[in-house]
Amino acid sequence: MPVVRTWARISAVTLQSRAALIPQPREETHREEGHREQTYLVLTDHAVPYLLARVRWPDVAQAITAGKPDWLDDPGLFDLPYDPSAVRVSFGQAAAVAASWGVQLQAEPADGAPTFIRRMPANWSDLSPAERRAFGIEFVGRRRAPARHLRRLRSYQALVAAPMTEADQPAATFTLGRAGRNATGPDLDPDATDVFGIEEADRRRHVRVIVDGRAHIRCGHATISASLVDLSEGGLRCVQPDAMQALAPGTTLDAPLLLEAKATKSRICLNVRSRIIWRHSIEAKTHVGIAFGELPDSDIEGLRSLLAAAYSKRGS
Repeated sequence: MPVVRTWARISAVTLQSRAALIPQPREETHREEGHREQTYLVLTDHAVPYLLARVRWPDVAQAITAGKPDWLDDPGLFDLPYDPSAVRVSFGQAAAVAASWGVQLQAEPADGAPTFIRRMPANWSDLSPAERRAFGIEFVGRRRAPARHLRRLRSYQALVAAPMTEADQPAATFTLGRAGRNATGPDLDPDATDVFGIEEADRRRHVRVIVDGRAHIRCGHATISASLVDLSEGGLRCVQPDAMQALAPGTTLDAPLLLEAKATKSRICLNVRSRIIWRHSIEAKTHVGIAFGELPDSDIEGLRSLLAAAYSKRGS
């Protein structure tokens, strides 16, 4: 009997010790965040979204792509929020990406979605051929803007590279920097002489291309959809809806920034913070100037491709 009692005590302690050693990182993460909402993420190729996922541990791990617009369950998606290549987007931005693929994004996960049996652990930065086929993304890493479009844009950039006097500038072109200039014009950010380390002269040298489209802007927990007017490598101009009235010059906007051009059906997701530089009323519409922070190299290439396509489509 003494032997039995000793064995029982050791067994109970051993079981408790093993239970205490079992890690549950994702459950702890959700308790720290204090909510059970779904997380939306996109994977991009040179800033172009090609996969949209929604994740909620431990019951939701689904994704769609342009090639496979039907939701697919994949347990490997539970690792996606920890992958450096994933970009976290808001529900509004995710809905815009899904709509471009012909999918109306619902708040609840899809029932009865097929499950992809995959290798584990998942490596979203280096997908296998089977994973690419399952999601219909064999093109990733090979798609680029036509070289002729880039040549036309570069020719136009060289044409307007010479400094313009203020008399030569269009009436709707504003100084985005020092508040001492255009003092009677737009409301300016008083601290905008050096936006995210970009000097005023560098910002003004970027060629702006007229783009008819939408900018889905993330500010805090809200997503604001504004009409694009023009776009450059340094920033954009848009027409703000009523919801943006409270966003004054100097407001910092969170990453990412989703841009879409209607004419070319191009779409990019810039993983960059930005700032409102000026705001001005023109013909009963309120225009807003936004300057980008430092863009990653892949985002710059994607932005140039969208600019080239938009410029080529306009043909002027």
